[in-house]
Amino acid sequence: MIPRMNCARVLSIALVFATTPTTLFPQRTARSPRPQLQKLEKDIRAQLGFLASDAMQGRGSGTGFERIAAEYIGSQFRQFGLEPAGDADSSGNKGFVEKVVLESVKFTEPPLLTATLGKESKQWQFGRDLLVSFLRVPKVSGELQVIDVDGMPAKGAIVVVRMPDDSDQQMRQEILRKARSMQAAGVVLPESEANRKTREAGNVKLPALPGRLRGDPDDAAGFAAISLRRDAFNALAAMPPGTRVDFGGPIQPIETGATWNAVGVLHGADARAAKEVIMLSAHLDHLGVNEAAGADTIFNGADDDASGCVAVLELARALASGKRPRRTIYFVCFGSEERGGYGARFFIAHSPVPLTNIVADVTFEMLGRPDAKVKPNTLWLTGYERSTLGPELARHGALIVADPHPEQNFFQRSDNYALALRGVVAHTVSSFGLHTDYHRPTDDLTRIDFKFMTHSISSLIEPIRWLANTRFRPAWLAGQAPTR
Repeated sequence: MIPRMNCARVLSIALVFATTPTTLFPQRTARSPRPQLQKLEKDIRAQLGFLASDAMQGRGSGTGFERIAAEYIGSQFRQFGLEPAGDADSSGNKGFVEKVVLESVKFTEPPLLTATLGKESKQWQFGRDLLVSFLRVPKVSGELQVIDVDGMPAKGAIVVVRMPDDSDQQMRQEILRKARSMQAAGVVLPESEANRKTREAGNVKLPALPGRLRGDPDDAAGFAAISLRRDAFNALAAMPPGTRVDFGGPIQPIETGATWNAVGVLHGADARAAKEVIMLSAHLDHLGVNEAAGADTIFNGADDDASGCVAVLELARALASGKRPRRTIYFVCFGSEERGGYGARFFIAHSPVPLTNIVADVTFEMLGRPDAKVKPNTLWLTGYERSTLGPELARHGALIVADPHPEQNFFQRSDNYALALRGVVAHTVSSFGLHTDYHRPTDDLTRIDFKFMTHSISSLIEPIRWLANTRFRPAWLAGQAPTR
């Protein structure tokens, strides 16, 4: 309670304040953004420092370390005040982590590469004649296509790529990326010297196959990367167009595994608008540990995609701390993106809301380093030209532009694409400048530009808040909705 004062005393105090120079009592001004940015950077460093640490062993898809990442992200969601949207326990209480059961198979004998034209066929055996560096399904097939390094792989083909003897690993990786983006069924390269030594050592294990969602048929969009003995490669490359090429072998089921999603929800404040959903997503897995990688065997995945998970976390913190938005927001970090997008595919198949209610999905992938092909402190959006989402976010302050690497087909290479194929306006925000640490052990914390990452995430908060409060609903432009 305020104590009483006599009128004379009140008047004298008022006169003192009225005649006191204003420099002694400066007017309050808007708070400088610097302290907020400093705190944001500390939070980013803490979260990224855990997710991309050696202790997390590269968050390998479907491993216990991937599950730890999901549990950590879920605990952060809880701290920020989100509601759990994962699995329920025996008492019916939901948590923030969603388990996705995978079925697995294994080869029972070395798979074969077979080329057939009419009644004539040739075969080469894994371990004796070839090695496999990437394989998603137990069998791939397609028509033979022989191209040079700068050729364009055809969709559904088994692509044989003639390349110089001195080709380095970077060139090989670029060929594989291009072939996958063009939806080739597989690539056959002449073996490198390192491949030859490994093969001739005679102790290679049969190719490992990723899991698949329980009950799913084999993924028809599989992909194989094969290195073939030089003389066998030359024989295959000399075969005529129309030759059918198959790779595969007998399999048997083995013990099932799992992958994990982290899911939190901020329900909308407006009863009608809350039925509309904005999704903010990233993938929490990476490549784990590979003993053949050299001195550093841990693929930390700091940029790919711990940085995207941190963006989702910090957007969750910011949006949950203020006035609740009109629309509902789902914050999701998916498991096993690197092995076929299993977490995202499961979430979509068991969506907690009708897919028609999802207004937009914004996926965050590789935000830890700037891209020299765009202006400083700028991000880009895959498929920017396909829908009204990107331009509208930019109009409301998002520092995003069109993807400067259209030849890489990044729009199709992240979890957003599975949603886009189901009609949801879904894009990926990134700043990946094709750095050479991609999918290598060197993608670690020492390469992250924390100032850039802090500025990037900060710049997205208000445009995303606007999207969650507006009545605007993005749409695909004519002829731009993706189809299989």
